[in-house]
Amino acid sequence: MPPLRSHRLALCLAVCALAASRAHAQPSPLVLEVHGGVAVPTGSFADGASAGEGTEPGASLSVLFALPGSGRRGFYAGFNQHRFGCESAGCAAGGRYVATGFDAGLRFALLRGHRVMPWIRLGAITTRVETGDLGGENAGVSGLGFGGEVGAGLYVGGSSRVALNPGLRYAFVDTELPGGGTLAMRYLIAQVAVALAF
Repeated sequence: MPPLRSHRLALCLAVCALAASRAHAQPSPLVLEVHGGVAVPTGSFADGASAGEGTEPGASLSVLFALPGSGRRGFYAGFNQHRFGCESAGCAAGGRYVATGFDAGLRFALLRGHRVMPWIRLGAITTRVETGDLGGENAGVSGLGFGGEVGAGLYVGGSSRVALNPGLRYAFVDTELPGGGTLAMRYLIAQVAVALAF
């Protein structure tokens, strides 16, 4: 190979390697998180006597996308499903509510550039509840409820592409039952997520 052509090839390879290393060092523009855990009712949602109240903890699943913003702020949007036991609310044995909805908001990193990074989050949620196991006039699907959530957790894995993300959050949302009553849902969600950076 002529000397000039080999120099051009070496220069081209060096520039490509430098660009690739810089791209790898930059934070990922998108993170997918799959969360699994438990949702625990609180307040009257757990032990009240009004229509639909009196629920038990159940499985919780969430999938969200997080998009890092400037500084320590990031944005997230996701899908949630919580399965509350409802036998004490008047359901048959083994009955449950299935609460499904979306959430979106801001997540703030309290530290950056560490292997373990604590965070807090604040967001809005929408929820619709299937109450088919409840029976009577409140059986069916609730209206679309709107509320909010606050949470905190740890991002364990630093800047690696795969990380763990355990967290705890509190959600509050009111939704209208098919019979016309309002179900004030208040619950804690404890989950552990696997986070995959793209």
